[in-house]
Amino acid sequence: MPRFSDAWAVDKAMFTYISGGSCACCGFPHLFNPGGIDGLIHSMSDLETDAAKREVNAAMASPWPTEMRDQIWSDRLLLRFKMKREMRHYREFLEGVVRDAVESSCDGVGDDGRGKEESNDDGANNAKMDLKRAIPLLRQFCMETLTPQQLRQIFQLPRSEITDILNNRYKICSSYAILVCSVVEQVANFRITGYGIDARSGGKDDNDDDDAEILFENMLKFEKVGTGFCIDITRKEREEWEVNEDVLMVFLKRLVSLAGPTLLARAPKVVPTHDANSDDEVEGDVNGGTKKTAKPPDDADDDDDDGAGGAVPSFRSDRRVVRLLIARYWADRLIEKYKEYHSNKQ
Repeated sequence: MPRFSDAWAVDKAMFTYISGGSCACCGFPHLFNPGGIDGLIHSMSDLETDAAKREVNAAMASPWPTEMRDQIWSDRLLLRFKMKREMRHYREFLEGVVRDAVESSCDGVGDDGRGKEESNDDGANNAKMDLKRAIPLLRQFCMETLTPQQLRQIFQLPRSEITDILNNRYKICSSYAILVCSVVEQVANFRITGYGIDARSGGKDDNDDDDAEILFENMLKFEKVGTGFCIDITRKEREEWEVNEDVLMVFLKRLVSLAGPTLLARAPKVVPTHDANSDDEVEGDVNGGTKKTAKPPDDADDDDDDGAGGAVPSFRSDRRVVRLLIARYWADRLIEKYKEYHSNKQ
């Protein structure tokens, strides 16, 4: 069994559970168990249909006790429910950044002689504000207000902090918390697993800029000594540290994606088409593009490579949640710095 594989995570979580590592008072499978384990799994909106079917089969063959298995799935849903409720905070922050910039640029009478109310016709007060307009404003804040050292301090996260967030912020310390500890180790050593990329793109066409999760996963690193999870937010040029603007822009795109509309994107739905010279279907790949394949994309890029024929559950979705927790942690720290700076200016 390869270390840090999904089969390894199954056994490690089982060993910790039977060793008394679970807090029995925190599991409430009866509250989030519509339709039994089948209903729990199909309630996961980020699982594609085929992936959900495989998870049902794997759950039925799992060596985990029924109580442990149901507790894990119920807390998976509970965590997503709580995280979805927090998405509005990121939207409100980004809307505030754009609105403040518009108001400051529209103070008084403009060059065309129109007043503030007349000039403010760029949609800042519309219900569906383009949150991407906050990216250049936050970039300017990071590049001009914060120092490279401050940014390095923001974009660090010790591995143990993730389970602390799960326990203290989301009040989850049941069997699922045990499993997340194993999944965090998977993410930290992801290159060893040999699995393909976990992230999904929600893009519907080549012009849709919805690859933030994929880009963030690709640049996320883990340093065993010192920083833990980190990104190369700074680089050394001519003996001086400076902000790595490319990495910063990727993270700011990820920050905007935290506002929704979905917590975790699913692979884009593509209507199968047939070429006159081929029986293959053209379907969406994980990057939102197209590829010719004779089987569903879920099977083509599935990470169940443990040789168990689908009998081992995939923790791809949990790894995506762990990376989401990391992105949110850094976003919260950056937001705190931004608000602190503007509060001191007033």
